[in-house]
Amino acid sequence: MIFGKAEPIFQFSVLASGSKGNAVYIESGQARILIDIGIGPRVLQKRLEHIRREPRDISALFLTHEHSDHISGAGALTKKHSTPVYGTRGTRDAMRRHVSPDVDWRTIQQEDEAVVGDLTVESFATPHDAAESVAYTVRCGSQKLGHITDLGKITPRVIEKLQSCDVLLVESNHDERMLENGNYPWPLKQRIQSDVGHLSNEACADLLARVKHDGLKTVVLMHLSESNNHPEIAMDSARRVLGDHPATLFPARQKHPSVLIPVG
Repeated sequence: MIFGKAEPIFQFSVLASGSKGNAVYIESGQARILIDIGIGPRVLQKRLEHIRREPRDISALFLTHEHSDHISGAGALTKKHSTPVYGTRGTRDAMRRHVSPDVDWRTIQQEDEAVVGDLTVESFATPHDAAESVAYTVRCGSQKLGHITDLGKITPRVIEKLQSCDVLLVESNHDERMLENGNYPWPLKQRIQSDVGHLSNEACADLLARVKHDGLKTVVLMHLSESNNHPEIAMDSARRVLGDHPATLFPARQKHPSVLIPVG
């Protein structure tokens, strides 16, 4: 009897997502990486313990940009475990005070590729009010995960890079009506709604409509605002465009990590 070749181990957990801290754990048979680390060492330890992992096992840290809710734990992790850090030059220059000058920093471009074990991580530019922000796709074998948060608008390159993903971790930050009627100061509302701010539920749904395909297995709604959104509102918006698509859909949470979820 002839069996097909088994796919390698490839799974992820959203450790934290939101304005109070972001971190996504991804592992394969040969690598364990984080995308962003906006949580401190004690929280990171507890979140990883939830999925029976340890900070010392992290092979590399990939940063999207320098805002504190994405990098605040980088200094502690790199100091204790000498974890290599991948990020753009703009991100490095903007966060110098957060990490030691001796950090093992590996500069990537806004359009680049890095290989860690059997993971191939590709960066691409995002429109956000940061120095040189990026999003990532991560491949292992034939499987692909897309991670994109903190962008003010959908670009043709974003749509192109997120094609054929098995898993999408995508920003659904705010409900437009809740933001407009909420108590945020007007300048902050303008920033969030701008082309370098954050994706609304409606914009997230538009993105999903452009990149969904028959092989899409999981969609995670990321970076939900605690003041200007609600998980059910975000979920309803995404469901409308996914229709009867069988992909699993759920919102990431700020204070509770997800379980380990297979990409394939």
